[in-house]
Amino acid sequence: MIALVFTLLLFAADPRQAVPLLQRGLVELQQGKLTEAKTTLEEAGKLDPVNPYVWTSLAETYRRLEQPKQAQDAARKADDAGKGNPVVAHALAMFYSKTGEFSRAAQLEEQFAASSGADAGALSRAAALYLNAGDAAKALPLAREAAHAHPSAAAEDTLGRALIAAGQPDEGRKHLAEAWKQEKSNAEIAFDYVQLLLHDQNFTEAAIVLEQALQSNAKNAQLTLALGVARYGQRRFEEAIVAFLDTIAIDPRIEQPYVFLGRMLDQAGPHLAAVKKADEAWAAANPKNAGAQLQLAKTLLASGGGQDQAESLLRRAIALGPQNWESHYQLGLLLSKKHMYREAAEELTSSIKLNPKDPLPHYHLARVYDRLGLPDRAKEEREIHQRLTNPTGSGMSNATPQ
Repeated sequence: MIALVFTLLLFAADPRQAVPLLQRGLVELQQGKLTEAKTTLEEAGKLDPVNPYVWTSLAETYRRLEQPKQAQDAARKADDAGKGNPVVAHALAMFYSKTGEFSRAAQLEEQFAASSGADAGALSRAAALYLNAGDAAKALPLAREAAHAHPSAAAEDTLGRALIAAGQPDEGRKHLAEAWKQEKSNAEIAFDYVQLLLHDQNFTEAAIVLEQALQSNAKNAQLTLALGVARYGQRRFEEAIVAFLDTIAIDPRIEQPYVFLGRMLDQAGPHLAAVKKADEAWAAANPKNAGAQLQLAKTLLASGGGQDQAESLLRRAIALGPQNWESHYQLGLLLSKKHMYREAAEELTSSIKLNPKDPLPHYHLARVYDRLGLPDRAKEEREIHQRLTNPTGSGMSNATPQ
């Protein structure tokens, strides 16, 4: 896409004004020589201050140099100088899409798509940008037009997503499935289809799609993570654990696999040492992440040791994120095991205040009240636990019973 923008700009630039500098600046930008590109393009801007192609190029250069104010100023100058120019609109659409201003990007890409020089994917890109902006009403007609005028797997995928966003999931499902059938090795298309399958809790079909996509995208962290989720949904826990560990190996910055692993510690078996090693690295790399401290504490306890270290980690997790019910719950369990019943009751009570519909804190608080010689309170907590675990109730636990 960047190459297309550069090619369009090179041919569209006014040959009478600063052309050599603009061309050199674009080449430097394409090669990643950002400081050189900045100097060259700024000089071109001095020679031709109303050339919109200079300013679109400078906007992208400043963005990559992490100079947002200069980037926005350059983009505004490009917009002012290039009103009605579809090539400028396309370049600015790509710029605004990278800065997260999707609505503005979509409007500009739609202008480009309506021009005679637009490529076949322009309509679909405009629709996708409207989807990113949360505007399904504007995305859907463009997506339909793109799928009709320029049929492709990408156009089918965009149309499917637009239909789902517009509240038409049955029709959207058909188009996402068709997109995947046309390009089973396309990671983005496979993931879009899988997201719907996982939402539908069709875990078996999701796993089939992911296994085929991973044959061509073995190191794709997003697909590997999704496979773990599908296996988790199938209750094939060992395969899920392997997939989540593989995700961490590909990209240890992604948080979800650690969280899922924390839910399956009682199923980890021979993989527990690998989970512990991954959690240790995550917690060390993210000392201010409450979730990382919590997960390591849970893994240490599941490994059968490290109570003092686990307690320290749990207290740190609570200090960093006091609104996380599970940190209080896990600390309450640990303090109970250490016969620190009053402190355990306080933590379990805090957990219940934050998440009153989970039955497990009530169950363990009842046991703590028994040990504190408070039978009435224990009876009350057992009754609440019973109501929440009744098959007709809605209470579900996300924590592993201990």
